Amino acid sequence: MKEIDFYEEFSEKFIKYLRGYIESNIEIAYSVNKSLDLMIKEVSTKLNTEISFENEYIPKLKLDILFAIRKENKTHLILFEVKYLRQLSLKDYSQLSGYLQVAKNINTGILLLVVKGSSPNKLSNDFNEIIKLKKLPMDWVQTINDKQYPYKTGIISFQPGNGINWIDSKVINGISNFEELASIIKKATA
Repeated sequence: MKEIDFYEEFSEKFIKYLRGYIESNIEIAYSVNKSLDLMIKEVSTKLNTEISFENEYIPKLKLDILFAIRKENKTHLILFEVKYLRQLSLKDYSQLSGYLQVAKNINTGILLLVVKGSSPNKLSNDFNEIIKLKKLPMDWVQTINDKQYPYKTGIISFQPGNGINWIDSKVINGISNFEELASIIKKATA
């Protein structure tokens, strides 16, 4: 099996979990395994809205999962970088942060570990140590031509056929649970 085989199962389960933390009038759509421009077009169509980035270039990055969460006329996007492994390493997180910085206007990202086999540790020793020592930015701002782009990230694990668990990254201001994600969504769609 490959990570792509779990995109739909995870996305449907993620929606069910998230629904318990957000208002009932919020709409959710997702797109999987396409370039960012096509994902944005797909979620826009599903939500019957237009998502635009004010004449900014949308890079044709091939991405794993994009969620769009909409309330009235405001939409918040969440990018998921998916890895089907025994444990995550810093290079996996670097890929997510790089995609967010290139995409610029998607300011929430989640690194998703689809657990391959059974591993007691979801993060490699080095990656876990970097988090504990507070040496990893999970809440940062990028400035380009005097325009600021804020980002916030989190890490979750998903056991196929089972549940979704957040990796605790509060010590470095990362998203660590559905309540925090719901708070981000509420602010973005207010």
